[in-house]
Amino acid sequence: MSLLLMYTTCFGLSIVSALLPWVNCEVLLLSLSALAHSPFQLMILVLLASAGQLIGKCILYWAGRGVIPFSSGRVDKALNSWKDRFARSESKSMWLVFVSAVTGIPPFYVITFLAGTFRLKFSSFIAVAATGRLLHFGILVTVPQLFARLY
Repeated sequence: MSLLLMYTTCFGLSIVSALLPWVNCEVLLLSLSALAHSPFQLMILVLLASAGQLIGKCILYWAGRGVIPFSSGRVDKALNSWKDRFARSESKSMWLVFVSAVTGIPPFYVITFLAGTFRLKFSSFIAVAATGRLLHFGILVTVPQLFARLY
């Protein structure tokens, strides 16, 4: 696989993965990292996966803000249950975004939508989400590489 194709695939499917939760970016990234021949190529894959995820999450964030129409009775009911948690403190909400971006618990897909719905500051959201996703994907590709070198 050529580098350009590998990088384009990583970036494009990372965007798709951010919008469609059944497309797993972690599996994609692990698969592509097996094809990387250097730490630099791994770093580029991590950066592209993170950037692609953030582009997709921006769309979800703005859907939550109402820029992209998205509503149903079930969604509105669930939103009300989370509203108090986000309203208490923006700094605690940003910690929740960070933990979700790094671990996926609670699902980052849901947290992104809620961040938009409850109007967390977009620039803060992007900064925290980018840091979390870079850590998430960096750890994801580094751990198997370490085990491969040990054994």
